[in-house]
Amino acid sequence: MKVKNIFKKFQILLLSVLLLLGSSSVIAKEWPYNIVNNKYILSNYCFPGPNLIHPIQDYQSENNETTVDLPDNTEKSSNWAGYIVTPASKSDSYTSISGSWTVPGISSNNENAVAAQWIGLGGVDSSDLLQMGTMEQLENGQPVAVVFWEQLPDVAQNIMTIPINSTINVNIYNSSGSTWNLTFTATTPSGEIKTENIYTTLDSSYAEGIGTSAEWISEDPSDVYGKLVPLANTDVVKYESAKVNGNSLSDSSNTIRPVAMESSSGNIVIYPSSLGADGESFTATTAVSNSNLNNRPSIDPNFRHRFNNTPPRQRNIDNLSGQFHSEESITLLIYYNTNKRLD
Repeated sequence: MKVKNIFKKFQILLLSVLLLLGSSSVIAKEWPYNIVNNKYILSNYCFPGPNLIHPIQDYQSENNETTVDLPDNTEKSSNWAGYIVTPASKSDSYTSISGSWTVPGISSNNENAVAAQWIGLGGVDSSDLLQMGTMEQLENGQPVAVVFWEQLPDVAQNIMTIPINSTINVNIYNSSGSTWNLTFTATTPSGEIKTENIYTTLDSSYAEGIGTSAEWISEDPSDVYGKLVPLANTDVVKYESAKVNGNSLSDSSNTIRPVAMESSSGNIVIYPSSLGADGESFTATTAVSNSNLNNRPSIDPNFRHRFNNTPPRQRNIDNLSGQFHSEESITLLIYYNTNKRLD
């Protein structure tokens, strides 16, 4: 009996350590999302395996929803759609990216539905990612948008709200030495101009990591448990002035990788157009109905842009009493944490 009690105390102590490390966020629970009042847009990256992102073959014959024309060699992702580029030469590295788009209107019968658009460096061949973009959500039935920036592994920061249909221009670049700038200029439908300049310091290793890819992406975010949140039905998003290292997205110095978002049933959710004649513009179009978007199943995303309305460590502590009701539950959680890779 004494040995058993000691073992139980050890289990409880170990659980406490795991909670302090923030590793107990493995029990899924539905949470309300509020991007306007929340600066915590958590992001993380899960390295894609060789079969997680691959060219879509014979899509027109497989898709039961609709038929769309995809750019050549389009890859698929569970929650990204747009364009990725990587340096054509392994000796090259990216130090700047720019792009603009109009913040889209959204619709949904699910009040928690969201959509996101952003540009960034890294996050494909490296776990390092520096990004800036917009996220849209419905509040009281009306669409609202927030500008955010993020430097993984830190949580994202909301900057300000802007009206739907605002035009936003984003630049991310290495200004000098270890200093990087993330800037945006938003022009609202009424003609008001809003701008912000963010400075961050990156060490050489991080800068090397983000220099391996550049992205212009429309995304279905996932929560801190890796579950895709409801995706809003989004107006067509046109990306323009898509440049990396001062050159057009289509420049010969880049290996171009169009990406379409695909559901677990094999249907295209959002897809990119071919590049425009200028080599630096394309559209991202929603391909399936709003009802299907709201009922997308939980799947393991290749890339994750995550958000939640409280910091994960505080959330775990606040809800401890509601999650665990027995020492058996504690034992199960300890087993889960020690036998499952956490992102």
